[in-house]
Amino acid sequence: MKRDIVNRLVHGTGPGAAPGFTLIEVLVTMVILAVGLLGIAALQVKGLQFNHDAHLRSQISTLAYNIADRMRLSENVTDGLAASYVSSYTVAASRPGCTLATFPADVPSVQSDLGCWQQAVYDALPPGSTASISRAANEYTVTLGWTDRDGETHNIAYTFVL
Repeated sequence: MKRDIVNRLVHGTGPGAAPGFTLIEVLVTMVILAVGLLGIAALQVKGLQFNHDAHLRSQISTLAYNIADRMRLSENVTDGLAASYVSSYTVAASRPGCTLATFPADVPSVQSDLGCWQQAVYDALPPGSTASISRAANEYTVTLGWTDRDGETHNIAYTFVL
């Protein structure tokens, strides 16, 4: 009885049948598994790219509202001072300076605000990114842009009225 079970395991269940899997079956299984794993890896890479893009967009939103609040503060204290914020900036390789000079007392100056804001832009966006503030009457537009790893340029503009 024991010998019969061993013979079936070693020689297969039918006449001339071999036990186990053939080499081709194993190779086909490995190919299917490899294709599936490559698909999962590609999804992971795309997910990381989308996550990074979303992070940059949230940073840009924060930066735009930050400079808008600084401009509103200056506009409330000194009439017409917000127009002095109109400028453009490209993120360079070195970090810009930020000095907290105030004029009048307890109100940061325009140059101080712009320097600190440019430092925040430098910290948040990749090198080569752009930031600009433009004006049409009392309507200001803060435009921030960056180039992703694929070489595609993205620009986001926020417009507000003072």
